[in-house]
Amino acid sequence: MISLHAIVALIAVLTPIASAVQTIKVQGADFVNSVTNNRFQIIGVAYQPGGSSGYNPGSGIDPLSNGTICLRDAALMQRLGINTIRVYNLDPSLNHDMCASMFNAVGIYMLLDVNSPLPGESLNRGDPASSYNSDYLSRIFGVVEAFKDYPNTLGFFGGNEVINDGPSGGTIPPYLRAVTRDLKNYVAKHASRTIPVGYSAADVREILLDTWKYLQCATNNSPSDPSRIDFFGLNSYSWCGGGATFQTSGYDVLVSDFSNTSVPIFFSEYGCNHVQPRVFAEVEALYGPQMTAVMSGGIVYEYTQETSDYGLVSFNDNGTASLRTDYDNLQDQYNKLNVSRLESGNLTATTIKPPTCNGSLITTDAFYNNFSIPAVPAGAQRLIDNGIPSPNRGKLVDIKPDALKVPQTVYASNGNPIQNLAIKPLPNDQSNTPNGQDTSGDAKGSGTATAGAAAPTASKKGGAGRWRVSGLLLGAVVAVAVGGMVGNLSW
Repeated sequence: MISLHAIVALIAVLTPIASAVQTIKVQGADFVNSVTNNRFQIIGVAYQPGGSSGYNPGSGIDPLSNGTICLRDAALMQRLGINTIRVYNLDPSLNHDMCASMFNAVGIYMLLDVNSPLPGESLNRGDPASSYNSDYLSRIFGVVEAFKDYPNTLGFFGGNEVINDGPSGGTIPPYLRAVTRDLKNYVAKHASRTIPVGYSAADVREILLDTWKYLQCATNNSPSDPSRIDFFGLNSYSWCGGGATFQTSGYDVLVSDFSNTSVPIFFSEYGCNHVQPRVFAEVEALYGPQMTAVMSGGIVYEYTQETSDYGLVSFNDNGTASLRTDYDNLQDQYNKLNVSRLESGNLTATTIKPPTCNGSLITTDAFYNNFSIPAVPAGAQRLIDNGIPSPNRGKLVDIKPDALKVPQTVYASNGNPIQNLAIKPLPNDQSNTPNGQDTSGDAKGSGTATAGAAAPTASKKGGAGRWRVSGLLLGAVVAVAVGGMVGNLSW
């Protein structure tokens, strides 16, 4: 006699999982879910195992090329409660399908830097004119090609802290607008959807507002201006320790200064480490009512423990990993968040129009205040029109149900191994959220981790989109089962 339990188990084993989160769009000063129209607040971490010095295109690896590593990290990030990772240095020639699909399955989006620290793969701050050429653009267009077809690609950073002092503020701004224009025009020509392009700024207060004003305004009095950024990230470490406040950190000043923004603004890095372990008290402020009217969340720096000592997780020489106290403290802060409130829309923010570009917007004498930007370099328009040669285009792949468990040993911060660590693919095209539970396994003996299902965000699409079952396979299994059990069913 074949039981219905056996049928369900057989279907589960044979059915691959294909995930497809709902894409995110920019609407005024907010990120918005393209299906539900709920506001999307970034709850994220920076993800760059090995640090910038670990980026070596000749090695054949980058942070999103090893599916086994990504499986472990996706499980730990799902447990942490984040919905976004930021990845800095990527090799567009590599296959990122499994990693992108793993993060997609657990409802985690990707914010991707198109540049790298290697020569020819970013703008030269000292001589931007020489570095802004068709070879450079071909490289960053390659990153677009590699990631444009993943629905969990949230956006691309066209630059990171390229403007970091007065002198660079006098030369770099028009080149950033030119790169933004070229990236957005390439996306418009070759992607099936609009993917936001933005900038990540250094928290240098003397030039910060001018940087934002220069990049967010519209030269044609329209949000459709391709040289205008779609979002503005700020790398800010001004809140240090549990004793800091909304006022002493300067967060109040940031909220006031950016109150009339026409693009989403978020912390593209945050998490001061001058006081350790970090308690992340700023999370309550960042996602609280004082800031969410203006800010769209933030990205904690950083996931892996490197020499700079900002890590949430340590990787050990024997292939195991260990959670740090910072991980637990951050998870505790996330679990206090009111996700429903964070998702509520703001009609004023979504309908705001950008200011018209004018030299009067700029208040610092040395900052560039001319909005004539460089022409597309020789040979680059052909790339924009026709696409780069032989692009490496990523695509989602199925994840087998028997490949969800993490093979590596991971230790909780108390030293006990985490049992049954695995990703839990979310149903109904949902994104991951903090939920007050351990969604990936329990830490033996810790007394704090309890296994439970993820508490994802709501969806309008019901249960149709996230779990893909082959109709032929399902029909065959059911037919075989029914044929052998007519009148003989048991539960």
